[in-house]
Amino acid sequence: MRKEIERLVELDREVKLLAHMGAVLGWDQETYMPPMAIGERAEQIAYLEGLAHEKAVSPEIGSLLGALGSSAENPLGDPSLEPLERAYLRVLRRAYDRETKLPGELVTELARAASLGQAAWVEARAASDFARFRPSLERMVSLQRSKAACLGPGRKPYDVLLDLYEPGNDEASVGAVFSALRAELASLLDRIRGRPQVDDSVVKRPCPEGRQAAISEWLMGELAYDRGRGRLDTVAHPFTSTLGSDDVRITTRFLPEAFASGMFSTMHEAGHALYELGIAPGPGYSRTSLSEASSMAIHESQSRLWENLVGRSSAFWSSRYTRLAELAGPALEGVGLEAFLRAINKVEPSLIRVEADEVSYGLHVILRFELESALLSGSLQVAELPGAWNAKMRELLDLAPPDDARGCLQDVHWSAGLFGYFPSYALGNLYASQLWDAMLAELPGIEARIEGADTAELLAWLRSKVHASGAACLPGELVERATGSPLDPGHFTRYLRAKYAALYGL
Repeated sequence: MRKEIERLVELDREVKLLAHMGAVLGWDQETYMPPMAIGERAEQIAYLEGLAHEKAVSPEIGSLLGALGSSAENPLGDPSLEPLERAYLRVLRRAYDRETKLPGELVTELARAASLGQAAWVEARAASDFARFRPSLERMVSLQRSKAACLGPGRKPYDVLLDLYEPGNDEASVGAVFSALRAELASLLDRIRGRPQVDDSVVKRPCPEGRQAAISEWLMGELAYDRGRGRLDTVAHPFTSTLGSDDVRITTRFLPEAFASGMFSTMHEAGHALYELGIAPGPGYSRTSLSEASSMAIHESQSRLWENLVGRSSAFWSSRYTRLAELAGPALEGVGLEAFLRAINKVEPSLIRVEADEVSYGLHVILRFELESALLSGSLQVAELPGAWNAKMRELLDLAPPDDARGCLQDVHWSAGLFGYFPSYALGNLYASQLWDAMLAELPGIEARIEGADTAELLAWLRSKVHASGAACLPGELVERATGSPLDPGHFTRYLRAKYAALYGL
């Protein structure tokens, strides 16, 4: 490694240390912090974000990047450098150019507003009262517009923010994918509505939180989530947080009469954690910007893969169901494997995104994509959000939310300033299905091994093809290397058609 890159690594690691410190404070706020501490916690997080920003815009970083030939026009730098070195320069150049466009005052105010906004959201959601959250959201939308104006003057705000999570994408490109996906999902949903419905009452029996916690602990072991490098806690809205290279924590929530919700939430978040813990781009690059995800859609592909393609499959449960029934106790007493599998794969539009089935889930994401774009453009005012949300729920899912908690207050993302993140969920489904098909073709008999309670080979394949490279590959490059072709939504729609044709006799 050249001395200039070694110095860049040193400077980069200082930024990452501060980011991980901030993650500790954020994780504590969402899990154990007493409510009255929010004022000072917001200041603590804002202060750390400011320090991280100061380090990220150090002129020394710019000089080192320039010395290695990296510029906005040529982010990869000198062609004589090693491929991994050039990938690192690309990632750092993107981060440096982004940070140097943002005023320090805006960075700290965004962090402060996110911390206070999340606390306001928790309170508003508990009371099912959007009015309590409205001022915080108005402030956050204004700040996000300011951020977009700094990063991409003259560009559509949503295009600028979307690119932060999905490099190279914009509203038009994502909208084109979603338009076709919406038609496919709506058509399949209509066909399913015309068939006799599946009985899912067997997964809606009361199940004490203690039993649900035991199920989650067991599933974490089945997925090889290393508890020596993480832990599980409960929150209002589940998330995964990276507090260090060997400290990736997950959260879930337990619903007394819907134990499958907590079970699949744990599998989903464990999928995120497995990705984070498997990133190993190369010697010398641990705890740097290269040790991050390729994109959030790739990240979501891993959580959705483990939650759905594995977690809702007959292969996964055939040898594990007996143990699940033991842990669930009376909740699954007298319930056979086939009845359980039908229940966890039932398709029926629901009010809550994180509870949605595989067919209607994408429609939830499209709803949020359209609304957050409208909020940022100004065509939708924050005060109009509850009505607009309810109207789109009727349009896309034929449902009418009875209150704000089950309507526009159900997701934490906007309170945290994560505008542009939602499309990653639906794109993640597309990546997951394409990766799954490639894995099946490359590893004959893998489903039989999963059926035999062995997911080690699957995890090893994902480690090699997806996890290890971290941010060294752009998402399009990663999926083409892993599968041999560019992103093709057909893998996902074919998977849904085949699965639900069998389940519903279509």
